[in-house]
Amino acid sequence: KLNDAILGTVFILIAALVLFQVRTFPTLPNQPYGPGTFPGIIAAVMVLCGGALVLNGVRSQAPLVTLSGWIRTPGAAGRMAAMLAFVVLYIFLSKPIGFPLLVPVLLTALLCIMQVRVALAVPIALVTTGAIWLLFAKLLMVPLPLGLLTEVIY
Repeated sequence: KLNDAILGTVFILIAALVLFQVRTFPTLPNQPYGPGTFPGIIAAVMVLCGGALVLNGVRSQAPLVTLSGWIRTPGAAGRMAAMLAFVVLYIFLSKPIGFPLLVPVLLTALLCIMQVRVALAVPIALVTTGAIWLLFAKLLMVPLPLGLLTEVIY
């Protein structure tokens, strides 16, 4: 767990970068606001919230980083590394292979690494993939990559 002061500082730094970049946005003629108005407002709120987090973190006098008990369990680092590896694999393989073919395989493998039985991991991966597909592709109208299935579906 990170101390609130660290997270607050990160918020303030990101907000400062946004505020610095917003100055370069063009202005609209005869209007007091433009394309940089909304990002500027959000950045200002981030500065305020970041400041509140920094104050809370300093007042708490908690250590900057505290490791939870679960991180010390055997295999925890390997499971975390597997999760990051699967995210990277998805980024690189989702377009050529496609969401509907890649995600069930990755999710089943991840569940098996998390010590879920294969007989349970496969249906969970298939149902989860279907639910995500329906949510994004049909309800939110966000196209997910079809990859190898592009020719089959279209």
